[in-house]
Amino acid sequence: MTVDGVNQDVASLGAGDYFGEMGMMTGEPRTSTVIAKTDLKCYRLGKEGFQAVLHRRPELVESLSKTLAQRRIELESVREEASEEALRERLHKTQGAFLRRIRNFFALQQ
Repeated sequence: MTVDGVNQDVASLGAGDYFGEMGMMTGEPRTSTVIAKTDLKCYRLGKEGFQAVLHRRPELVESLSKTLAQRRIELESVREEASEEALRERLHKTQGAFLRRIRNFFALQQ
């Protein structure tokens, strides 16, 4: 999955698992990208179809809200780590640029 432009594993899903629930349940735009490691069969359920399921089985909302909360916490945790890594990478690149400029300015060997 990609988070803030950095490929970072957040979760591995298996048979019977689902994804895209954040957008489905809240209308929020997606916050990550799912990439299949193997061929798979995937089904898409629209809001109207899902609404019909929830009307028949309203008890699902509680377990789905728990999944939403767990996945949001996992994603935020990964984002914080990705942000730190992005900062370290940016620092490394900036340091390298300054190093080259200083060496050039003082005519030092590179």
